[in-house]
Amino acid sequence: MSRISPKIPPAVLDAAIGWSLKITFNTPDAQARQAFERWLAADELHRSAWQRIQSLHGQFAALPAQAARATLNKLPDTRLQRRQLLKFAMLATAVGATGWTAERQAPWQRLIADYSTRTGEHRRWTLPDGSVLDLNTDSAASLALEEVHQLTLLRGELALATARGNPQSWRVETPDCEVAATDARFEARLMAHGTCVTVAQGLVMVTAKAAGAPFPVAAGEQWLVGKAGARPLPAPGAEHGAWRDGMLIARSLPLSQVLAELGRYRVGYLGWEATLANAPVSGNFSTVNPEQSVALIARAYGWRVRQVSRYWLRVSAA
Repeated sequence: MSRISPKIPPAVLDAAIGWSLKITFNTPDAQARQAFERWLAADELHRSAWQRIQSLHGQFAALPAQAARATLNKLPDTRLQRRQLLKFAMLATAVGATGWTAERQAPWQRLIADYSTRTGEHRRWTLPDGSVLDLNTDSAASLALEEVHQLTLLRGELALATARGNPQSWRVETPDCEVAATDARFEARLMAHGTCVTVAQGLVMVTAKAAGAPFPVAAGEQWLVGKAGARPLPAPGAEHGAWRDGMLIARSLPLSQVLAELGRYRVGYLGWEATLANAPVSGNFSTVNPEQSVALIARAYGWRVRQVSRYWLRVSAA
């Protein structure tokens, strides 16, 4: 990825974003315009930050400040390339919308990520040291190759298989914890109440950001790490991780859980009748075509799928 020299300090970018709000989205008076001109002339970094924001037509006003800073500092000083313009045009469409559709279609995390997937997409990359990274649906991660190689999970779910026999240490950082690994295979998924860490091979060390010393998580173990600390979860079944093969394998799981998982792979609403929430469901279902999987479940159990549009599905009793 291209780098910028010098890097614009966060305070300068924040100020430029603030001026963009005042100048671009409002009608400033003479006093405000004079103050803006003084700020602009005071430092070359001010002018550079302002030019970068204006190259995006002010759309960063709707981004969280941290995301805006990170994205702007990745932009080259030269004119944006067509590929970058298309990405930011997508952002402009998203931030102008409301509700879940904007969040699911073009989340800001993808703009600062080195690796990302769209809703319904699974991708795999071989990293520079030979390790293999998988990202599940609607996910994003950034990479830093330093003394300790680091992946930052910004959104969704990842699986990392470190290169076998390579002594290089890896660290995966999430909002809740850090996972340190060498010669291991594990997954990390951002959940509503923390990060779920599942180890398939080897041993990793997990450090909760809330508090506490690093603790080991061995193969076959699963932990949830959040603001309240860390706690073990039931051991994952053999079907765990089937998402890497485009499958969801259910063994007597509640319908609500099955549909919630399938809902991750499509844009729109996927609901169920309350009386069916705990009905046990078993089967192997495709995540590549979640609508087809929902129809298959309904037929197998004698239920009905109500479809208002391609974005609105609900399973109910016949």
